[in-house]
Amino acid sequence: CHCAERIQRKYGEVRRPTLRQIEKEGCLWAQMGICDQQSAAKYLRTMAQRQEKAAAYMHALQIHDRPPVDSEMHYLKQWWEQGFPPETVALAYDKTVFQKKELNWRYLNGILRRWHEKGWHTAEEIRGALADKYTEQELDEVEAGEKQWKSLMREFYGPFAENLQQVEKDMEGIYLKV
Repeated sequence: CHCAERIQRKYGEVRRPTLRQIEKEGCLWAQMGICDQQSAAKYLRTMAQRQEKAAAYMHALQIHDRPPVDSEMHYLKQWWEQGFPPETVALAYDKTVFQKKELNWRYLNGILRRWHEKGWHTAEEIRGALADKYTEQELDEVEAGEKQWKSLMREFYGPFAENLQQVEKDMEGIYLKV
């Protein structure tokens, strides 16, 4: 049943596994030490989880019409082992398409590798780090005379003042002992 499902996912509904393919699957299981029902059930659960994860990552990459090929699966597996959720991969995908005008797996992997080296794995961590970076970059532009400091302060203070007012509203009636 597992072998038939895998062949159908790969080649379509009408394709059935050949005896040779079933034999190769059996040999593979034997090499992995799968020789009883418990280990077979564990392996099948792992494979089902891998398929679910792969589908979520492919969805984040805007690929909806096919399963990943082996080289794509290599990247996907690497990303989930590094701790990147699909939402983070979607951010890297957006950045890749913006720069390259198409999905480029190596470029996208490079973005994620750099984020991993910096310890950024969630969308919140990345947005926060990039916001700090752009603020620093804007201050450098002011220092170089490329941007007016008054416009930068207006851009910063407008949303800051709105957030401050909202926090003050939310904190009404709450007293903190200092």
